[in-house]
Amino acid sequence: MSIIQKYLLFVFFVSLLAFSCKSDKKTDTSSLEKALNVELDTTSKVFRFENSLFSIPSPYQLSILIKSMGSDYNSELINPSDNYKQYTSLFEKAINMGIYGADLAYLNIYQQSPAAITYFSVIKLLAQDLGLSAAIDPQIFKRIESNIDKQDSLLFIMSNTYRDVDFFLKENQRQREGALVLAGGWIEAMYFLTTLSLETKNAELIQRAGENKQPLENLIKILQPYYNESEDMKNLVDDLIDLSYEFDAVETNYQYKEPTTLPQQKLTKVHSVTETVVSDEVLTTINDKITHIRNLLIK
Repeated sequence: MSIIQKYLLFVFFVSLLAFSCKSDKKTDTSSLEKALNVELDTTSKVFRFENSLFSIPSPYQLSILIKSMGSDYNSELINPSDNYKQYTSLFEKAINMGIYGADLAYLNIYQQSPAAITYFSVIKLLAQDLGLSAAIDPQIFKRIESNIDKQDSLLFIMSNTYRDVDFFLKENQRQREGALVLAGGWIEAMYFLTTLSLETKNAELIQRAGENKQPLENLIKILQPYYNESEDMKNLVDDLIDLSYEFDAVETNYQYKEPTTLPQQKLTKVHSVTETVVSDEVLTTINDKITHIRNLLIK
C-alpha cells in the first residue's frame, strides 16, 4: 500500500480521532501509528514517499501553536462547510477532503463542537463519495459515533476498518485521490501559516512557513504523474510550480557550533543551528499566491 493511499486514510481517520479528543487530552500517537500502520513521525511530521522525505505541517499541532499564542478563534479562516455541496468532481472532493481535515483540527483545538460535528459529517460524505464506503461496513460509522469519547475503542474500530480499506485500495488503485487529499491538507495548512504569520508577526510561525520549500517541491513531484489527466490537475500543478519560485527568495543560514567529542566511542558529534529567514515582502507574496490557489479550490 503506497504512502499516498495511507495518507488518504490517515486524513479521514485522524479527522475522526481529532473530533473525539478534547483539546486538553494528549493524543496517543504511538497507538494511532500502530493502529493505522502508517510511517509517521508526529514530532517532525515526516512522510516517506518512494525515495523522498516529505515533511508535512501538522494542522493539529499548528492549531495548538496558534492557540498557544493567544490568537482568538476565527471562523473566517476555514472553508465554509456548505461549499461541499458544489464539489462534483473527484478532483474537487478529494482536495477539499484534505482542506476540511485541516479545518476540523482547527475547530477541535478551539472546542467549536457544533461546527466540528458539521465538518465531521462533511468529511464523512466526501469519503463516501470518493468510494471508501464500498470498503466500510455501514455499521462502522454508528460504532464510531457510539464510542466517540472512548479513544481506545475508537482506535480498535479504526484498526479493523483500516484492514478492509487497505485491501480495497490495493485492488482499486486510488493513488491520485490520495495525492489530492495530501495536497489539500498542505495548502490549507500553508494558508493558516502564512495568513497568521502576517497578522501576528510571530517568529515561530514565520519560520515554519519558510521551511516549506522542500515539502512543496516533493508535493509537486507527487502530483506530476497525473498532470495530463485533467485541466484542474494541470492548473494545480502549474500554480504550485509558480509558488515554488517564490521560495527561492527564502534564505537558510547555518550556524555551526563546537563539536562534541566522545573518546570512549571514538565519535565526534557535529552541531549546527539552522535559521530560515523570510522577509515581509517574500512572506506577503507567498501568502498572496497560496490564498489564490486555495480560493480557486474551495469556490
